[in-house]
Formats: sequence, structure tokens, C-alpha cells
Amino acid sequence: MKVTILTNGPGELWGWVRPVAFELRRRGHSISLWLLPCQFSSGHERKAASLLGVDKLEGPASASRIWQDIIREKTDRVIQLGGDVMFGQRLAKAAKAPLTIYSYRASKEIKGAKILVAYPSQANNIPNVEVIGDIVKDAADMDITPSSIVKWDWPKLENSPRLLILPGSRPMIRKAAFEWVCEICGQLKNTIPNLRIRTLFSDFIPASDLVEWKEAGLEPVRFSAGIAMRNADYALTQPGTNNFELMHCGLPALVVTPEKFLKFVPISGALGILANLPLIGTKLRRIGAMKIINRWNGFISLPNRTFNKNIMSELYGSVTSSEVVERVCSEINDIEKLKSESEELLKMSGKSGAASRLCEIALSNNESLTDRE
Repeated sequence: MKVTILTNGPGELWGWVRPVAFELRRRGHSISLWLLPCQFSSGHERKAASLLGVDKLEGPASASRIWQDIIREKTDRVIQLGGDVMFGQRLAKAAKAPLTIYSYRASKEIKGAKILVAYPSQANNIPNVEVIGDIVKDAADMDITPSSIVKWDWPKLENSPRLLILPGSRPMIRKAAFEWVCEICGQLKNTIPNLRIRTLFSDFIPASDLVEWKEAGLEPVRFSAGIAMRNADYALTQPGTNNFELMHCGLPALVVTPEKFLKFVPISGALGILANLPLIGTKLRRIGAMKIINRWNGFISLPNRTFNKNIMSELYGSVTSSEVVERVCSEINDIEKLKSESEELLKMSGKSGAASRLCEIALSNNESLTDRE
């Protein structure tokens, strides 16, 4: 059977597509992978996708180009793992193939598809949405290999905590945050002399992007999250897919969103044009950010939003480097609190096998988009 997967950003590609593609290959199916336009792209998605062993790889390209080309795709099943669902609906209708969509939040606006989510709260009270677990958990489990365990080599030492920095995959934000991270780590080392720091980048980020981080003493490494996060004591990160990776690995973390970096967050469409204007743009971004935060009861990390529970530490707004340092120091030295938080994160994580369950549902789904309409 030929299966077409549609995806967009780096988190979806590595955290969702990778386990699903592995499962489809294990079952002997042919895979066609389309990379859709993504405002949060790292710029290295195609290179990462080439490592997944798919039979056909398309994109990334402009929305208009994908829109024109996708109707020529011949396929038996369509699985959408991120990106605008209009592409999946267009392909499914043209190919007369069943469409299965996996998301972290179901929408009432999506028609003609089988909708799957990771957790009950993400079903959004919509009938017929199926909860299958988090595919990112499968991705984190895939990272555990004998060779990766040996190569990581970062043993736990008494009175020498291990701090993992997660700068993300978005080049603009990563570049903007570099000096700020340097300032924070400098203060942390003055406060905790035996602190060990590593900065984690995904495997497909070019080595050239790591040079300045290494020169600054931030010990950048390109490594699998499932191993790195299971062998650290605490993490400093931003909102994103890695929040769920941290949860599945039981690694306590501080999730930070400084207001001064809002200008680097991409916004699409007409609103994006306004948001880039001087003065008014800053105000619009601030208002927009607060609306989103209020919608999620004041939470910014994905686990806290999903479970509506303050388990992962957060800081947002006019955050200073000193505030971050103070919070990290107070938490990384509280061994009992770290142990308790780690246990609670793992309890929230759920069971593995979401990728397998998704494939079973998608491959057995015999109802085409046309049938549903």
C-alpha cells in the first residue's frame, strides 16, 4: 500500500513523522513524504527527512506550488502530521483516499477526516475524536540505543548538577537568544561553580551553527533528545515540542518566554505584516501573546496546558537573566523537588505505541474523503 504523509515543522517531522515512518516501513508499505510550508521552519527539514528512509520526498516549497502539485499524487492513504489541513483535504479528495489527521488540538472546522489526538483534553469535546497517546514518546524511545548511551557519557556526580540548554531549531530565535543564554550561564557558573552545562541541538542542525556556542563555552552537542534528556538533572528551554520530550524523559525544566523575543516569533498573513511595523507591531504582539496565555489559563509549556496543571516551571513576560538564574539555582539544588517532579512528569507521560495505533487506524480506514462528504 502507498501511504502519503504530510508534515511541516521540525518538531512534527522528527517527533511525529519519524516513528510513524518507521512503523509503516516495518509493515512493508511505500511512503511518500511531503514537506509543507512552515513559518517555524529550521531550514534543514529536507536534510532531516532524507534520513527517514521514505520512498519519495517532496518539498519544502511555496504554498501555491504545493497546492498545484499535490493533486497529481497517487496514493491509497493520507496521513497528516502537522501543517494546514487544506493540503491533506485537497490530496485526499483528488486521490479518493481516506485522510487521517493527528494533532495536539482537535478542531470542529476539520471535515472529512479521521481525527486523532494524544490526550483526552486535546479532543476539545468533539465527538468521534480518538485519543491514541503521544507519538513524541515513541520518538524519545527510539533514541535509546546501546551506541547512543555510550556516546553521551555525562555521568551523574554528587554536588555537580547537569544543566541541559535547549535553544530550539528556529534560527532567528536561536541567534537572538545566544547572548542572553551566555549571560545566564555566566551567572549560573559563578553561583554554582561545579555546574556542568551542555547545549542540545538536533542531529540535523549543521555543525557550523554550533561554532559560536562552543567558543562561548556552552558545550553544544548534536544528539538525540531521548538519551540527552534522560541523562541530565535539569533543563532550560522555551515552549515547543521539546516540552513533551522533557515530560516523557522525566526531566524537570524551566520554560522561559521573555517578552523581548516576541518580535522574532513569525506571524503569517496580514496580521504578520502589521506585527512587523514599529511601535504598533510590538503592542499587537504583546496583546496576541497575552490572549494565547489567557486562553490556556496562564500556562505556556505544553504539558501544563495539556493537563491544566502547574507541574513544569515557567517564566514569561519582562523576564530578566537574573530572574532565570535565581529560579534555576533554587530548583536545581532541590533534589527532593526534582525527584518528585520527575516522577509526576513520567506519570503524565502515558504509554508508548501511539505510532503503531495511528498506523492501524489509518490503514484500516476505508472511508474516503468523498464518502464522508
